[in-house]
Amino acid sequence: MEIVIATIADVDELTNVEVESKLRSFTDNEPVAIDYDTRYYRWNTYFNGQSPASAKQQRVVYKAIIDGKIVGYIAGHLTTRYEKDAEIQSFYILKEYQRKGIGAKLLTEFLGWLQTQRATSLCVGIDSTNPYQAFYLKQDAGYLNPHWMFWDDIEALQRKITQD
Repeated sequence: MEIVIATIADVDELTNVEVESKLRSFTDNEPVAIDYDTRYYRWNTYFNGQSPASAKQQRVVYKAIIDGKIVGYIAGHLTTRYEKDAEIQSFYILKEYQRKGIGAKLLTEFLGWLQTQRATSLCVGIDSTNPYQAFYLKQDAGYLNPHWMFWDDIEALQRKITQD
């Protein structure tokens, strides 16, 4: 597996990973959440620094590649949301590649980037019924509210991931 920075040239594949992951992981997707054109547009606005409103321009997307195919990614940026320094915008791994350490490796790369940006805290929005909250809880995330989780010490989070 290789983890590298994604570019706007990867938007099609990133969109496919997001839509496929949602379709295979959830049964109650809202149509807009799995609409290819909507998600593709969203990715273009993200790479062009046009969204989300709370994001600063510093942003990065790491992709995990196996056999020349993107199998997962993490996207994040510096932010002003909830008085945190950074936010995970999007984090998906294709169903058949989950539970193989790819998520931990992607998160570790992202945390390394955050440290170069001098970020110390991190938040992530996740639906309160999403079973993937377990991944964040395993990494000692706390709750800001029912839809947002956080870490106030990125270095401690990175140590936790490397210990597991």
